[in-house]
Amino acid sequence: MNHVKITVITPTYNRAHTLGRAYESLLNQSFKDFKWIIMDDGSADGTRELVEKFKSENQLQIAYYHHSNQHKFHTVFEGIKKVKTSYFTILDSDDSYPPTALAILLNKIEAIENQDEFISVMGLSADEKGVIVGTSYPQEFDGTIFEMRYKYKVRGDKNGMFITKTYLNELNQFDYYSIPKGIYIPQSVFFNTYDAKGLKTRFVNQIIRIYHKDENDTASVSNTRWSGNNRYGLMLGHLSFLNNYGKQLYNYPKALIRNLVGYQVYATKQKKDFPKMIQDIKNPVIKFLGILLFPISYFYALLK
Repeated sequence: MNHVKITVITPTYNRAHTLGRAYESLLNQSFKDFKWIIMDDGSADGTRELVEKFKSENQLQIAYYHHSNQHKFHTVFEGIKKVKTSYFTILDSDDSYPPTALAILLNKIEAIENQDEFISVMGLSADEKGVIVGTSYPQEFDGTIFEMRYKYKVRGDKNGMFITKTYLNELNQFDYYSIPKGIYIPQSVFFNTYDAKGLKTRFVNQIIRIYHKDENDTASVSNTRWSGNNRYGLMLGHLSFLNNYGKQLYNYPKALIRNLVGYQVYATKQKKDFPKMIQDIKNPVIKFLGILLFPISYFYALLK
């Protein structure tokens, strides 16, 4: 592994029962020149011992880091800042890769000639039966995540590979240290910032991740993010969407209203003062619309 091209980052928290699946999928990759960084977010379930077993098998180049629990949002960024390779991917500790995933992604990303204009290549996710999660792309194309979601109406979780230089350039301008640790924060709070600038992604219709759903897993973000203090993260996600895309949302009124009401609902749940709620919206037109829609948002918040 003297010419490592890819770093795979896995944030994990009490997932010793699924981490072996991710490990096996990495062992089975047709492309071998990668490093695996495991970011342990304070696990107390034997994860450290399991990783030591992986390392003793000497099949992969593994770096393991353990810190007190701060939740996935911060853990992922701390892992990315350790990347020294040209490209990186993020493999959740409860997911897996098909055998050709890294080879496909590397081939697609290295084919991009003007990489300074791009930040990633994004493929499809499938469930354990091979059924695509959400919808496919209409065709292979270059564009923003916003265009993918709202122009082409593509749905469902996607996954891919990032260009390290471009990503770190954006991350170094993003003050994530000011965002609370220990609660759910959607990654969109960050990717909205670079996507709204027009940094491109190449979207490809090939399955590169297997999504394993475990509804009984209490550590799963998807099973806990809607409750308690995690509502702060949901509020922040909606506000990030409104403030970063701004005028682009005029052409998508449904998305604008849905996110504006969502922001106000969760801000109300967080007992955020109404003047501050409106002040934090940057776009003056969206501010005014927020004033008009607040009664609806307020009564909807009472029902949740």
